[in-house]
Amino acid sequence: MLPRRHILDIWEFIKDEEDLLSMSTITLAIDAIKYLDMESKKDHLVEALELNEFICFMYPAKRPKNRSLLFHVVSDLLGLLMFGVPRTRKHAIDSIEIVNYSEEGMEIYPVIEVWNDLKDKVYTKKHGATSIVDGFERKIRVEMDVMERYPFVEDVLFASLERIKEWLPSLAGYYDRKGKTIKDVYKKWWNLWGCRKDKEEVLSGMIERLSAQALREYNTTIDQGRMFSAILQEKNKNRKENEEFSRWYKEGVNLLLKI
Repeated sequence: MLPRRHILDIWEFIKDEEDLLSMSTITLAIDAIKYLDMESKKDHLVEALELNEFICFMYPAKRPKNRSLLFHVVSDLLGLLMFGVPRTRKHAIDSIEIVNYSEEGMEIYPVIEVWNDLKDKVYTKKHGATSIVDGFERKIRVEMDVMERYPFVEDVLFASLERIKEWLPSLAGYYDRKGKTIKDVYKKWWNLWGCRKDKEEVLSGMIERLSAQALREYNTTIDQGRMFSAILQEKNKNRKENEEFSRWYKEGVNLLLKI
């Protein structure tokens, strides 16, 4: 899912402001750090699960805040089921979203039970590039509803740029990179999301990036003007998408916490 929704993912279960900021920052970082290696084929969701275990054993003082990585995985899994699997050939940082995914790669983790449970309830077969692009549009609708109804999320996104320092030792240890390298790629990724800009500018930026990715990856052209107007005007539709996502997301996390 997209960054503002991932912050709301944490807020669904964590209301303490300090914990919300800390846990949101690491869940955003796992998306940004995909772009350390632009040709990487490593499974994004398994990487998040491995990083969670690495922090548990090597940086136990960070527990239990690193469990936000589990929330991240549940959110992305649900996104795959509801909106489609975006196959991609290259980790272009201007892509709206990239998820390298393999169901087999998660079979050793309890989260596979969440996948199987939600798959039976929300999955519908998607057909071709058009349905994938439609799925991205629905994700953008979710993101815009978050901006509309949860303004504190913008403050968390803004503060994460400084708060990333908290997680640099564990991220540097796991990825075997210098902390400055990780901080720089996080800032580059963060800048793409238009933090604290007006809604129209943020929406326009996401649609432009989606349009470029759709053409590059799926040879599909988007009517940017139509999409912009529809998403901006259809606030009830945006809210419905977000509320449906929240319903299944909370069910998935509650199931995971019981396992």
